[in-house]
Amino acid sequence: MVKEEEKVVFVYELDKLQHEYRKCTDLSMRQQIREDIALLQKVISNSGNELDRHDNIF
Repeated sequence: MVKEEEKVVFVYELDKLQHEYRKCTDLSMRQQIREDIALLQKVISNSGNELDRHDNIF
C-alpha cells in the first residue's frame, strides 16, 4: 500500500516527467519518459483506490 507521503512524491515526480517529456526532442528518450509517466500514473491511481478501501475498513 502506498502511503499518502509517498503519493505526494509520486505526483511531484510525475509533474517533473511531464515537463521533461514536453521539452525532449529525442524520440527514444521520449518513449522511455512516456513509459515512466504511465507507470507513475498507474501507481497514483491505484493508491487512491487502496487508500479509499483502507478508509472504508475503519
